[in-house]
Amino acid sequence: MKILKISSIIFLAIVATGCKKFLDLKPQSDISDFTFWQSANDYRLAANWFYNSSLDDPHYGGSYMNDNNSDIAFGTEVSSISSGKYVAPEQDDNWDNSYAAIRNANKLIEEGTTSSIKNDVKPFLGEGYFFRAYNYFRLLDLYGGVPIIDKVLQPTDPLVFSARASREAVVNFILGDLNNAITNLPVKGSAEKGRICKEAAQAFKARVCLFEGTWRKFHASGDGNALLDQAIAESKNVINSHAYSLNKTKSDSSYRLMFIDNYSMDNPETIVSKKYRTTINVNGWAYGVSWGNLNPTKAAADLYLCKDGLPIDKSPLFKGYDSARTEFRGRDPRMTQSLILPAIKIVRPQYDKYRPQWPGVDNNRNVNSGYMLYKFISQQATPGDGGGAFDWNIIRYGEVLAIYAEASYERNESISDADLDLSINLLRDRVNMPHLTNALVNANGLNMRSEIRRERTVELAFEGFRWDDLRRWKTAETILPKSVLSVKVTGSEWSKQVITLDGASYNSYFYNTPAAQLENGFKVLQPGSQRAFDVNKNYLLPIPTKQISLNPDKLKQNPGW
Repeated sequence: MKILKISSIIFLAIVATGCKKFLDLKPQSDISDFTFWQSANDYRLAANWFYNSSLDDPHYGGSYMNDNNSDIAFGTEVSSISSGKYVAPEQDDNWDNSYAAIRNANKLIEEGTTSSIKNDVKPFLGEGYFFRAYNYFRLLDLYGGVPIIDKVLQPTDPLVFSARASREAVVNFILGDLNNAITNLPVKGSAEKGRICKEAAQAFKARVCLFEGTWRKFHASGDGNALLDQAIAESKNVINSHAYSLNKTKSDSSYRLMFIDNYSMDNPETIVSKKYRTTINVNGWAYGVSWGNLNPTKAAADLYLCKDGLPIDKSPLFKGYDSARTEFRGRDPRMTQSLILPAIKIVRPQYDKYRPQWPGVDNNRNVNSGYMLYKFISQQATPGDGGGAFDWNIIRYGEVLAIYAEASYERNESISDADLDLSINLLRDRVNMPHLTNALVNANGLNMRSEIRRERTVELAFEGFRWDDLRRWKTAETILPKSVLSVKVTGSEWSKQVITLDGASYNSYFYNTPAAQLENGFKVLQPGSQRAFDVNKNYLLPIPTKQISLNPDKLKQNPGW
């Protein structure tokens, strides 16, 4: 692992010195330390870098399409990760950007811990610990154990060529940083608006502990109970803080609205977010999802419960797939707030008037799948900066509630109705769905673990969690090799040449679909014969080959790669 880039903090420091320092002939690497780190505002400026350059949208590589690597979403192209065809790259931004951020965090931490104004810079020191943990968790998630670098290195430092630390050591390092962050950060009520606070660090620690606790449990790689205990404790701390609440902007659509436009800003549910504004971050995100880069699949659609709280295979309310809209009837409202009801009229970002939504109509490039994403579609026509003004949730309160429920169940192999009411049932109350109870599960032959996982997937659908979840549950080997399917064609309205809805007629893209492109009557987006999952290889991504070549003696590749 060889990081030779000049730190962005150094750049920030040089800019901040102003022109009065123009004739100072000290080397640049000394100028920043000699003239910077003198005031709390210097530390604030240094910490600002992380909010723009280190937060993901969501998860890794700055991609909002991470769920395309799973079973619930399918992009305009086949995912090499979900189909088992990923090839070890020479370079990977996930690796490079994470270590660049870690170097900047190391610098901030080094300066903050020795500062003569340490008490004044505690919040920014806490941010340094948080973002170092944040980036090490990205590395752990993708690659497993990685080199731990906890100080700013020069190119000649022997630690540049460090060996991989064990997975356990990386986890312990991350948790140590988060504990330090929690100690130094102010509570939300005292924190500067928009900055990381104590409760945010607790929420992120809960995420880390749930991830690794369940990874150890299902991969039989150690005792995960202590981590699950911490996931329970930290998520409960956030709940008890009353610093956040579920967004209930509008009773009939508050779930969808919290992800779009100005409804997403100053949201009571947002714990950590990345802001997109013309003058801050310009992003084509709104266009990307509108053009069909993140299409729901049959696997996603089938997860939504019926209004009686039962799955579609057990509920008498499920109406089947006869028409283009039948399967949407009597379902969890999050289904029609996440998936577009065929032929409804909405504003897409590309247009200035309401238009009916149909695969392939106008600039809707979703011509492969009958399911269309609605969850992140802006209500604003033609946003001027290519993505509108909105906040992307990195951590939100809904996830914290899901963490508390899952960690409680996995720790004890059971969960009380009281704990369900404290967590999952609050998510259901928002959309007027029946409560999940032990009695409901027992009376209907359900499995509590499956229902808790279902609730997590539905609540966080298309936000980038599913691939990570399948891997930590060790179910990826069963789920990912399956065919990826879309709408029911055979025996349904989709098989007609023309479909009439709301008095208008639409051509069906699935008319005369060849039998080879159908499976049990459903449209095949990718057949199982073209997908694979190697249990000895695909639970982790490969370390970039260039990093291996730079440090072949100590930086060993992941198994199978």
